[in-house]
Amino acid sequence: MPELSVDIARDAEGEPFQGAETVGYINNGQGRCALAAFRLKPSLKLSNESYAFPESWEWIIQFGFSKPLPMGTSGDALTEFSADRSEIGYKGRADVKANFKIQQIGLVMTLAPRESQQMPDGRLVSYEDATDALQSWLSSGTAEVSAYDPRDPNELIRMEVDLGRCFGAESTVAALASDIIPSTELLGIPDEVYDVINASLRAGKRHFIFHGPPGTGKTTLAQYVAENLGDSGDASAPYTLLTGSASWSSQDLVGGYQPLGPGKIGFIPGVMLREFHKPIIIDELNRCPIDKVIGPLFSVLSGHATSLQYRVNVEDPGSPFYRLLPKTNPAMESHEFAPGASWAMICTLNQADKEQLEQVSLAMTRRFTWIRLGAPPDLRSFVHRMLAKLALMKGPYNELLPNPVADVWRIVCAFREMGAAPAIDFLRLVSAVDDSIDFLANPLPSTQRTFVAAFASTFLPLLDGIGKDEAVDLASEISAAWNLSEEAAGDLQRRLSELG
Repeated sequence: MPELSVDIARDAEGEPFQGAETVGYINNGQGRCALAAFRLKPSLKLSNESYAFPESWEWIIQFGFSKPLPMGTSGDALTEFSADRSEIGYKGRADVKANFKIQQIGLVMTLAPRESQQMPDGRLVSYEDATDALQSWLSSGTAEVSAYDPRDPNELIRMEVDLGRCFGAESTVAALASDIIPSTELLGIPDEVYDVINASLRAGKRHFIFHGPPGTGKTTLAQYVAENLGDSGDASAPYTLLTGSASWSSQDLVGGYQPLGPGKIGFIPGVMLREFHKPIIIDELNRCPIDKVIGPLFSVLSGHATSLQYRVNVEDPGSPFYRLLPKTNPAMESHEFAPGASWAMICTLNQADKEQLEQVSLAMTRRFTWIRLGAPPDLRSFVHRMLAKLALMKGPYNELLPNPVADVWRIVCAFREMGAAPAIDFLRLVSAVDDSIDFLANPLPSTQRTFVAAFASTFLPLLDGIGKDEAVDLASEISAAWNLSEEAAGDLQRRLSELG
């Protein structure tokens, strides 16, 4: 069947029929309309230029705006809808109609029957295919477009979260902060991790440390959580990402005295206070002197105010000190800082650097929810799903087929646990060298050198520091799993021996 395409109704000359771009009417007499919803009934154009109208098919289409449209009347029309510009025309009480940007478009699927439709010209069109085609057309512009299935309660929660981000209402974000939906893009993150995150948020704890071995998706998960918690009003930068450094001091993150000009010094806020209105991600927290750097924030993290050791007027002994408050209030002074409603600290910590873990004091530990991310529990299933996602499956799925990537991943984890990142990188690298390789078959003698070279570029760097005896055992087990030739096995042994 040809791929479905979507457009508004047009005449023989390709011009829109009169009224075709008018989506409906709204009641905006009080100027509060930031969301408009309409019933959408489709027609299917047949090969003979006639139309078919699937009786049971329908959607609710939602147009969300970042702020309410200007005040109008009880019967304002929304016209001249443009999918490729994500705009719609609206006049309200103004003299001239203007185009307004649509921030978010939701396509809510029906609760009515969804049977596939047999067209008079012989085509069989499914409701799901029609939904995908509609979503693709609506996505041609700048608006965020999502389809939702109301039969799934999690889909309704996801819709609420999306609308909360669209409207930017502080109270809405706070109410929905505990409803972070598992991301379909973050493969290998179990649902239990999201359960702990949401339970922590419901308990009022917004600060997290994701820890575990390398390659488990800690940073990507931190970014996903920060995106869901953030509501800074800056869609292009909903959070601030920092990478820990041994050279950091409290002045870098919190602030301190710095030169202001000839002979003068004054307090300059650090990045944490400058970005106090949005989530802060500290990647690889273990690289910095943690307590020393974040120490001044301990009180704020536990809901208490504290004073910094810096006066507003350096030269005046009676000058007030700069203060950190646990939350904003209307009576705040200019020398007081407080986190915004979206502020959260989300940190990642690489558990492979065990000597660095001692830097995390008990006081720090109590102020965060610690969540460990490890390797996926079912490596074979994960590799199968990733092959499908990357379009690298060479034939129909069969769980009885060999799985050389999962086999070696399992062997490596017995020596040092690793997440999915090196396995994904391995698949991509090998396929880039030879896209004919079947990953669900044992490596052929002609491809074994490619497997060894890719292993050396992906898994091997994360094995740095293993003992020489471990390197020998690891090389032996991998050689047996892949049935390597003597030449390929020697190459692998040589590469691993250089790690000790």
